[in-house]
Amino acid sequence: MRIRLFMPLAFVLSFMLLACQQTETKDAQPKLAVVDMARVMRDSEPGKAGVKFLEGLQSGMQDKLNAIQARLEKDPKDEAAQKELQSVYMTSQQRMQAEQQNVVNLLYDAIQRVLNTYREQQGYDVILSAEVAAAFNPKADVTAAVIAEVNKQKI
Repeated sequence: MRIRLFMPLAFVLSFMLLACQQTETKDAQPKLAVVDMARVMRDSEPGKAGVKFLEGLQSGMQDKLNAIQARLEKDPKDEAAQKELQSVYMTSQQRMQAEQQNVVNLLYDAIQRVLNTYREQQGYDVILSAEVAAAFNPKADVTAAVIAEVNKQKI
């Protein structure tokens, strides 16, 4: 009885597979490339500028926190300084998270535009992230070319 239920399903699936195979031509192999997104974010000039911006912001925030802590070391019972430290710390942390997200979003959007343009210009059907590829031929890696294109962008 189970065989009767699965036979029509198997027949339909095999028919669909046959139909899919007939629509593909033997010469129409998709042209694929791989890009290491982490390396593009880290090694591109806009990526380095983003990191430099965030480091400068963090340094300024840390200086404020250090000044308040120095006041607290002189007078550990200063409740106003304790509240200020807590407030400045929370505000700094929130701002830093927001700025990090902003930098990542700006970089990602710019890189995505470059990837789409690069894919079209080079005739690729798909550009995969190296992080999701289980294995690939190093010849398919276009990371260096993408970094060069991203470096031309003003962000």
